Amino acid sequence: MEKRIHRVGLPLLVLTATASLAGCNVEDPYANQSGKNSNTPVSIADVDVDVPSDITAELHILIPSGNDNETSMIRTAWDEGFSLLYPNATLKLEYTSVSSYETTVRNMAMSGKLADVVWTNSPEYLYLIKNDIAEPLDGYISAETKANRWSWADYRKAYFDMGSLNDIHYVVPRSADSVVCFYNKKLLQDANIDMSKIKDGWTWDDFKSVCESWMEYLRSQGKADGNYACDMYLTGWGSVGYPMLRSYGADVLNEKGEVVIDSQGTRGMINEIRDITDKGYIVRAGVTSGSSFEFGTTPFCFQSAAISHYDTKANIHGNVDLVTLPLIEANNTPKIGAGIAGYTINKKSSNKAIAWKFLQYLISKEGQNYMAEGGLNLAPIRSDMDDYTQEKWGEGYTDKNLSAYLKNDEYKITEEYLSRADIKYMSRLQLAFQDFLVDASQARKSVDVVVSNAVSNFKSAMGQ
Repeated sequence: MEKRIHRVGLPLLVLTATASLAGCNVEDPYANQSGKNSNTPVSIADVDVDVPSDITAELHILIPSGNDNETSMIRTAWDEGFSLLYPNATLKLEYTSVSSYETTVRNMAMSGKLADVVWTNSPEYLYLIKNDIAEPLDGYISAETKANRWSWADYRKAYFDMGSLNDIHYVVPRSADSVVCFYNKKLLQDANIDMSKIKDGWTWDDFKSVCESWMEYLRSQGKADGNYACDMYLTGWGSVGYPMLRSYGADVLNEKGEVVIDSQGTRGMINEIRDITDKGYIVRAGVTSGSSFEFGTTPFCFQSAAISHYDTKANIHGNVDLVTLPLIEANNTPKIGAGIAGYTINKKSSNKAIAWKFLQYLISKEGQNYMAEGGLNLAPIRSDMDDYTQEKWGEGYTDKNLSAYLKNDEYKITEEYLSRADIKYMSRLQLAFQDFLVDASQARKSVDVVVSNAVSNFKSAMGQ
């Protein structure tokens, strides 16, 4: 679920939303046209989990292009570990641009050329379900459980549930992704900022007070114009915007799929967004700024990326650490964005058995360590690998607060509203939510108008 990094101006869409744009308003003969999931769990009798070690197969895996880290992680896990278990199996990687993910997957599926294993994330997996591409995995899990090769106690099950629909699991997460707050220690220390507030479990008020101290420092240096305190990705990423809305006790859709965004909680969120943009804590939608976390000119960033993503940047190398996302306690309902990136099995694959075994290997302790060796510095999906000072995923970063990824799980949510409507409306709902955030940020419309427009846009997105 990682957010693509931007440098200036309006933040880019989250990977999933970008991909959704490519598929908008295209008739898809491969899709289940009702938009409803027609899948049922695969029974134990229908799956093969006892794969002979001498099996001969070529497993095709589709991953994002331009992502050297993902390539390295998969190849390392295969070459260093899995290939020793199944020496006659071979790996073939295929690639898709994230900006055309849905179009590429759809076209490959329709032509019968889709890979056996398909990279996905939340909520993009819903698109795969809509198109009847994703294989239900509960039959495999049940069979492995019966064979004493699976226990939910070994995993962070909440993240598996983020890749489910109607209690059916479709995705094997390769990590547990959570939005955290990265910060540039050197910038803050050079500005004589009180660092005692920046800690796990800090509040939104703590965060804003530090942002104000930073802006005061910029003003004293004559640098406040065009600079800000935090790369929040608020108006371009549902994993920040939606949990913020929920933190104010509001929501987009209820469990019945009805639009419920017209609420006092929503108005409270809008007023808060306008306050922090007016004060320069975050950049306003549509405003270009040369200030950014990666440039080393903005001290905070809300992201779900690995620490290695930032530590390798020349402008901030050695100066980055992280803490939990500041908790908004306006309605005693703080929420933090979380999600998954992982893999599903193509329902029409002829190599399902070996595909399942590879996915199961990725989330074994050995597999997770090889993934980390290949560059996965995010929290493992396994619950028995928390101690990053002793596990491979923390190697090289034991002086960083990587435990921030693992804390406050009780507050973590994905973009839940998207699964409360017909899946076919996902892209339109995401775009409507982005428009809502942009309107909330820009302050060109009254709060009531923003809410009224949001109600209309969400209803229109669902054909109402």
